[in-house]
Amino acid sequence: MSVNCSLWQENSLSVKRFAFAKFSEVPGECFLLFTLILLMFSVSLTGNALIALAICTSPALHTPMYFFLANLSLLEIGYTCSVIPKMLQSLVSEAREISREGCATQMFFFTLFYGSGSITYLRPKSSYLPVLDKLLALFYTAVTSMLNPIIYSLRNKEIKAALKRALGLKIALAINR
Repeated sequence: MSVNCSLWQENSLSVKRFAFAKFSEVPGECFLLFTLILLMFSVSLTGNALIALAICTSPALHTPMYFFLANLSLLEIGYTCSVIPKMLQSLVSEAREISREGCATQMFFFTLFYGSGSITYLRPKSSYLPVLDKLLALFYTAVTSMLNPIIYSLRNKEIKAALKRALGLKIALAINR
């Protein structure tokens, strides 16, 4: 059995770019959201980088549990760096498009959060509100990545002590130069 590829290509639809929906029509709200998301992005990157630094520089933390936490922090950095910069760009510019490849990259890293996908697709149609989808996406993209370092690691005494040692050592080396 053979398939007529030329007929299939004539009838296929090739999508090159996807357009984002505006979060708000009010420019002031978009600027406020940009500022909040940028702040959360900075906190997320800083917290996750500090956790990875503390675990890598402290031999006492070279155990499987802390190895897992360091990997989780590095994954979180990759996840937020693949999604949030494009979100920030779309909030402050008229360019609200993403390439097919960029979308595929974001979807690959997004599959990490099955909870948000489940809530989005399994809730009853009668309770559908478009603004709720936007808030849910914002929550799982920015807020969760900001809180993960605090919840999983920065409350841990060993990580706090290793972080103080690592930062104290770096500051002491910088002062002595």
